[in-house]
Order: sequence, then C-alpha cells, then structure tokens
Amino acid sequence: MKFHKIADKLMFSIQDVLDNYLGNADIDCEIQYHTMTILFDNKNKIIINRQESLKQIWLATKRHGYHFEYKEKKWICNKSKKNFWDILTQTCVEESNELIQFKIK
Repeated sequence: MKFHKIADKLMFSIQDVLDNYLGNADIDCEIQYHTMTILFDNKNKIIINRQESLKQIWLATKRHGYHFEYKEKKWICNKSKKNFWDILTQTCVEESNELIQFKIK
C-alpha cells in the first residue's frame, strides 16, 4: 500500500470519528492541504500532517510533537514506540476532558 493511501485512510478515520462524536465537548476538525487541525473548546489544537518525503505522520500539540512511521500495519512513534491511536486518544482526553473512542480501521 502506498504512503498517501495509508495516510488518507488515517485522516479519514479520524475525521469520521470526530464528525460523529456525540459527547459534550465542542470539537471541530478541518483538513487543508494534507494537514488536519483539531480544535477544542479551550482554543488548543492538535495538528496532524503528513511528511511525504519522510513517509511519516506528525502530530503536534502545544506541549509535544510526535513523529510516526508505518510499521507492521500500525503508525508507531519514533521515540516512545507508542501507537498513534493511543497518543491521539490521550491527547484528546487532555484537551477535552472526555474520552473519544477512535475506531482503528
């Protein structure tokens, strides 16, 4: 599977969950030029973008930055070795004070 197809699938999965989120937090999601911005009530953001030349997905918050590579059908952080979905879930909990269940497709 090519990088852009895998990256698109990741972005669409995130967008699908956030578009259908029924919790109390107001969470918006925008995609422009292969960059996703997730906006929270507290004005904080999560930025997710693809680095095509490196074949990586980057996730940035105001406190942390993560770089993920696709290994064994999972996006894994280069430093922590944690799964993308675990880090995204934890980051969303920190910003919204609600658990958002991301479905891994």
